[in-house]
Amino acid sequence: MSLAEQLGRARELAGFIQDDVAAALGVSRVMISYWEGGQRRPNQAQVAALAALYRRQASDLYADVALDETADEARMLFRRATGSLSATARQGIGAFVDFLDSYATLADACRVSLRGMQQSPFGSTPGFDSAEDARRKAEEVRAHLRIGLGPVVDERRLCELLGITVFYAALGLDLATTISGAFYHHPRVGFAILVNLEMTPGRRRFTLAHELAHALLHSDQDRLVVSGPHRDPRERFADMFAGEFLMPAEGIRRAVEELGTGPRLDDPADVIHLQRFFNVSYVTALVRLRQARLLSQANYEAFKSARPVAFAERLGYEVDEEEYQQDPQRWRLSRFPPRFRRLLRTALRRRVLSVPTAANLTGLSLDEVEELAEDGVSDSPQRRAELHEYEVTGVLAG
Repeated sequence: MSLAEQLGRARELAGFIQDDVAAALGVSRVMISYWEGGQRRPNQAQVAALAALYRRQASDLYADVALDETADEARMLFRRATGSLSATARQGIGAFVDFLDSYATLADACRVSLRGMQQSPFGSTPGFDSAEDARRKAEEVRAHLRIGLGPVVDERRLCELLGITVFYAALGLDLATTISGAFYHHPRVGFAILVNLEMTPGRRRFTLAHELAHALLHSDQDRLVVSGPHRDPRERFADMFAGEFLMPAEGIRRAVEELGTGPRLDDPADVIHLQRFFNVSYVTALVRLRQARLLSQANYEAFKSARPVAFAERLGYEVDEEEYQQDPQRWRLSRFPPRFRRLLRTALRRRVLSVPTAANLTGLSLDEVEELAEDGVSDSPQRRAELHEYEVTGVLAG
């Protein structure tokens, strides 16, 4: 088969249309058509980019052998998603799977056991999927993590403690053509969660809690769960779990009582205060307060039209820039789990990996990788004063 035929076959197997490929490579759809029709020939760099997009080896596209569909984990995730995934979503899902494979390889090179969760400590039984069951399971998980009834300060750290890997990727803004997140039981890394980076911080936290429900309560039934805007009993249960996990009903009532605003809320500022206290999205706070019957239906409808970010600023809260507009480029290194970053730094310092190899592994720039490997030692008068205070009191000697 010719290169042109291989390009067309590889694109079809990957599930892309020519418009998707053109957008991903920054060329016209006509050029993709020319390449696949044999009127033009892509250069080596363009073939490499096409191979990466189609999750193939470049040599496969030059080979005179018919391409078959491979048992790629990313393609299994593609098939689980409802509707037609955008090129951005497919690239993000592919990056997630590639990262997990690279993580396992890096751990082997450093002779480190990842000890990722391979089996949930929580049981689930088919049929127990009501709102009350979601509340009960959220309480069990909170009790296991010993976080009481207050806000969940850092879900990502909690997942790390549980042995669940969390990865963030740009998957697209439009949930009609993308997904909010996914759960995948990787054979070597263990439980892993993907979160769409192109959502507000509050929505990302809700998605992470949603995928945590799949990891802890559905992993015995399915090693792959893709979350999007489809009506599925497990999706509904995961949504209810996430709401209860992030804003437990009893914790809400306690917070409202302490604020002295209840038991019925009639000021949208009260919703903002509770949203910021529990560190969730405005929509999550609004829905949970309605579910807890602390908000009348009339006020629930009226408060939907509030401008929560601007309102929060007027009330004196510090606002994250990403609450206005998401910027995946800001995340760069922080897309990766903290434990992976520590392992990568160790590999660089021990020269298990070279800087160029690490950059190729992560997609980071050489400067970013070199900065990660630096000692990070600097002098600070404030830090010296703080250390002096400990030293003169004899704390270190104790």
